[in-house]
Formats: sequence, C-alpha cells, structure tokens
Amino acid sequence: MPQPLSVLHVEDDFADAMLLQHVLCDAGGYDMELQVVRTLRDARFKLSRNSYDLIIADLRLPDSTRPNETVSLLEQQAKGTPILVLSGSAGVDSHGTGDQVKFLDKNDFLNRDLDEKSQELLFWVKSTAQGQDEGIDLDDSSGTYEI
Repeated sequence: MPQPLSVLHVEDDFADAMLLQHVLCDAGGYDMELQVVRTLRDARFKLSRNSYDLIIADLRLPDSTRPNETVSLLEQQAKGTPILVLSGSAGVDSHGTGDQVKFLDKNDFLNRDLDEKSQELLFWVKSTAQGQDEGIDLDDSSGTYEI
C-alpha cells in the first residue's frame, strides 16, 4: 500500500481550510494527510521539523501580507518541496519564483461547481506534489487529464 501524500496547508481562514479538505475528500483524496497551520511562522516551525510531499499556501497571512514575501519565505524553508499557491490574491510576480511553485486561483476551485472542480483540484494537488505539472494536457471538454 502506498504511503499517503503528506501535505502542509498554510491557511489563516478556517472556512477556506475546511472547504479545501471537503473538496479534496469528495474528490477521493483519502490517501492524504493534511496538516493545517494558520501563520507563516507556524509553517516554518513545521517545515523545520517535518518533511512534506507538498505545501499548499495562501498568500495573505497574518504575519506576511506581501505575497512575494510569503512565497519567497516558504521557498527558503521548503528546501525543494513543491508549493501549490492556492489564493484569490493577485499581485505576485511568478517569474521570480522557483520551478517548484505552482499558482492556482482558489476562486476557480472553491466558489463554484464544487463537484466538477474538486477532481481537477485533486489532480493539481497530486501532480504538483509528484513534480508532474510539466507535460500535462488538460482536456476541459471531457474532464480528463493526460500526463
């Protein structure tokens, strides 16, 4: 039996954290251990003591309100762990980030058509954790993904 995917979710909004868990669970993400922290400080603490397959992060946190700073600090602490930025915030220069950082707009996944979008979000979570976001072909008409 494969090991569960170990995910650190950095999200200060309790409702958004619960919604993400609900969406991933509904999509079949049972082979996942999700730990939630509310601040960048807590994320850095967890990352210094544990290893994760993936970090899912919001950009605006109580102790880091500048999006580029949030991503930069997570990258430094993550030591190569893939990061999936799931945020409704704009204003991040994604060209200044490393290859292990993927950006998704949470409004595309958490605010409408949850049944339809939950499979897509689970796909992005797993493919980003496995470093497979290169060479992915999305076919929106059939709802399938080819790697």
